[in-house]
Amino acid sequence: MRKGFIFDCNKCVNCKACSAACILENGWTVHPRNIFSYNSEAELLLPVINLSLACNHCESAVCMKGCPVSAYSREPETRAVLLDDTKCIGCKYCQWNCPYEAPKYDQGSGTMAKCNFCYNGLIEGREPACSAACPTGALSYGPLSEQNTDNSFSWFPEKGIRPAIEFTAKPAKAPLKIIPEDKFSKIVIEQSKKEKNISSEFSLIIFSFLSTISVAEILTSFIKGEFPEKKIFLPVLLMAGLVSFIHLGRKLRSWRSVINIKSSPLSREIAAFIVYSVISLLAVFLLIPGLLIASSIAGLFFLLMIDSVYLFADRSKKVIINSGQTFISALLIGSFLSGSVLPFTFIALIKVALSLYNLSVKKLQSTYFSLRFLRIAFLVVSGASMISHISYNDFLIVFLFLAGELFDRIIFYIDFNPPDINRLIDEQQNIQKYEKKRG
Repeated sequence: MRKGFIFDCNKCVNCKACSAACILENGWTVHPRNIFSYNSEAELLLPVINLSLACNHCESAVCMKGCPVSAYSREPETRAVLLDDTKCIGCKYCQWNCPYEAPKYDQGSGTMAKCNFCYNGLIEGREPACSAACPTGALSYGPLSEQNTDNSFSWFPEKGIRPAIEFTAKPAKAPLKIIPEDKFSKIVIEQSKKEKNISSEFSLIIFSFLSTISVAEILTSFIKGEFPEKKIFLPVLLMAGLVSFIHLGRKLRSWRSVINIKSSPLSREIAAFIVYSVISLLAVFLLIPGLLIASSIAGLFFLLMIDSVYLFADRSKKVIINSGQTFISALLIGSFLSGSVLPFTFIALIKVALSLYNLSVKKLQSTYFSLRFLRIAFLVVSGASMISHISYNDFLIVFLFLAGELFDRIIFYIDFNPPDINRLIDEQQNIQKYEKKRG
């Protein structure tokens, strides 16, 4: 029988004794255990729920599967998911993949850290420090009954990965009502006062955008039957490679990033970038047509691997309907630069349709509305110029077109929201507030 954390939300008073005990026991410089609060302001007619949560040591641990350097492993006796910080490169991909905010980035060490289940104590017969310190008995450790956690919290994410946690009591008031997503998207809900901060992802935006430009150059050259200009292609490819190191906490360990190529999309992306770079550089310097074809294929595969990194993290698959994906962007840029009107028109219409759809949804939230509007406007203006051949080769038109594609990639990161318990709690609470006001 599996063992794990057992939690009674009706007993939790948010005293944070569990978090303090966790830090003291392990000497953490981060806070592996969080106390999430639903309706922390105690609004009338809504239940007040506190949830103490750390790593749930899931049976199908996405942090372990996604880690490009295989820094995660499972302790066989306790089934604890452990993180080896001597292998970690601080890429933060496990943060994206974990729906429980378990892995934390340690600024001091440049690596990740998370709950280790106090596995040494478990082996010796002691329970984890967090549950032992809980004064109300809300948090404990023991055999799990494998009950369906849907019975307790409608907003608890990703039950499919089998987290080692069980809820023994329902909220004191009626369970939260679930509103279908298609209706939720059509109602105006109270939004968080702070917009998503993408500054921490700036290097990833630049890397993916430059990679898209690089592949688009190769495709353009292939369509035109010529080789890329070295003075343009080489700086773009080199800059993309250099920028990819910026977001890593431990850059000197980056060589490990292709170790987990079997299960990690990020590891496959990095390996694909290396292969594409080698083939494309050989094509540019040796001027062999066969290598140009191979680099075009390798480049498109590389972009598919970039998109798969986000698809793996966002298991809702909503990224599929975002026009900022690198693969479709490279096809659009390549057809624009090569003057291929029909392919450009077809892909541009798809992009405009996706952009308008997301604009109509995000308008309700007023999230970077002007950026979304400019993105569509730039594509329409540059596209009309390209199709009509009016000022098509002007620097301004090309600049507007590429600026629109950069905006599209930025919007992609704004909209990219992998499952996260804190955000899901806020969304469910906002729905309940809306329902209360309407009723």
